[in-house]
Amino acid sequence: SILSNLDGHRRRRIGIIGGGASGMFAATAAADAVQRCLSQQQQSQQGEQSSLEGCDVVVFEGTSKTMAKVRISGGGRCNVMHDKTKPLPQILSSYPRGNKELRGLYTKRFTPDDTYEWF
Repeated sequence: SILSNLDGHRRRRIGIIGGGASGMFAATAAADAVQRCLSQQQQSQQGEQSSLEGCDVVVFEGTSKTMAKVRISGGGRCNVMHDKTKPLPQILSSYPRGNKELRGLYTKRFTPDDTYEWF
């Protein structure tokens, strides 16, 4: 959305729905992408003001606390990346409820090394 500040300058906002693990991951990724775009534009020295300047990333959470489920999860399965040296099948075997979803994610888009580096 585009909002006007009190001083009349327009600001863009990226809204993330949900303050759980995925929402916070998405918000961080969005903020990183905005910063990368701004950095690339500054390096090219186009002299034009970017539409991303002053862009805010806002997380909308319906409860009183973000990351509430992450805080209460456990059983040794919530941190699947505690040892990235393990082979992928071994990592996935430690996560029985999300094995199928992680297999697709880790083999198609985001490797265990990518995950470890991101955090």
